Amino acid sequence: MRRQKQSAYIRELLAITEALAKFRHYLLGHQFIIKTDQKSLKELLEQSLHTPEQQAWLHKFVGFDFKIEYKPGKENIAADALSRVMMLSWSEPQSQLLHDLRDALGKDNTLQEVIKACKQPGQVKEHYTIREGLLLWKDRLVVPMGQGLEAKILEEFHKAPIGGHAGIVRTLARIKSQFYWPTMREDIHKYVLQCSICQQAKASNVLPAGLLQPLPIPSQVWEDVAMDFITGLPNSHGFTVIMVVIDRLTKYSHFVPQKSDYSSKSVAEAFMENIVKLHGLPKSIVSDRDKVFTSAFWKHLFKLQGTTLAMSTAYHPQTDGQSEALNKCLEMYLRCFTFDNPKGWYKALAWSEYWYNTAYHNSAGMSPFKALYGRDPPALLRYNHNPADNLTVSEQLQQRDMVITQLKANLIKA
Repeated sequence: MRRQKQSAYIRELLAITEALAKFRHYLLGHQFIIKTDQKSLKELLEQSLHTPEQQAWLHKFVGFDFKIEYKPGKENIAADALSRVMMLSWSEPQSQLLHDLRDALGKDNTLQEVIKACKQPGQVKEHYTIREGLLLWKDRLVVPMGQGLEAKILEEFHKAPIGGHAGIVRTLARIKSQFYWPTMREDIHKYVLQCSICQQAKASNVLPAGLLQPLPIPSQVWEDVAMDFITGLPNSHGFTVIMVVIDRLTKYSHFVPQKSDYSSKSVAEAFMENIVKLHGLPKSIVSDRDKVFTSAFWKHLFKLQGTTLAMSTAYHPQTDGQSEALNKCLEMYLRCFTFDNPKGWYKALAWSEYWYNTAYHNSAGMSPFKALYGRDPPALLRYNHNPADNLTVSEQLQQRDMVITQLKANLIKA
């Protein structure tokens, strides 16, 4: 800091003396050139010395054979790259809820006793740990009861876009992944049943008649997909259709808006831009479109791929209930969050995709996100939640294979 307050001349002179000292063993016995953007230093060796400090610095030049040349700063790119490196900003969101939890813990006498017991050497409080001033039970945040925090959590994880006005099972699974309080199951059950928006926007589920013949379970992720279209939506930013694409193994899905006059060509382009670039070209696509549309879609997709191979498509009339079930979930989500403004569904589409892919699925026994990536999505509240070990690549791949194996077993049972 003291050096920064000095003049540019003094700071440049100091830089020269430090550089000479640093590279002394390379420079002694050789003639070399010093280039600087401080023009007044060009005549350094001919200038009069007025201060003891200047005399001391000049003494450090003894034994070196050099010339000083002036080089404007805009041309001195190599040196400026070191001194003018752009500083990237780093940011991390902080949740007020974590502060509220810490404050509430201090007011709860029962939990304070638990915290004291955890801090006592030699005493082990089963399943309880303390981390960053927070009390955890089985790596879940303990919520003090009777201070209004339960209501805040219920509202955030049910009524907010991340909660999606989901049913009891999914809301419980999402909250239980991060929080714990003794009556949470009963509280969630009551809260969801009393949600006025859910009562108005959700239709009753009636099981369809007939026998559903499920397709074989795929062997790899994003090799076999299902594609469907939700039509007849209110015009929102020029779109009236949603193209739904779902991986039949993990249930991971993408929702792509389309215009009412969509064609096999526009669908192929959207499929390339939103699916293929992320997951590659699938082996098969299940769709309720007719043979002509499906064949044209594949031809446009191959054309976009730039392949010169002669490709053909086999058409097998099949049905898959996954698309229909997903469509109902998506329509329910959009109704809940655009209840007062149906034409605003386009802005809710991105959150609906995140909600669906991070929601618990009964048939899979996990969320589509975990099924695809082998891990849970990043937690909404960051508190060093369940710090992961530094796994090797082989260990990560082994863990990923275990998730897929468990997923297939769950789907077979379902």
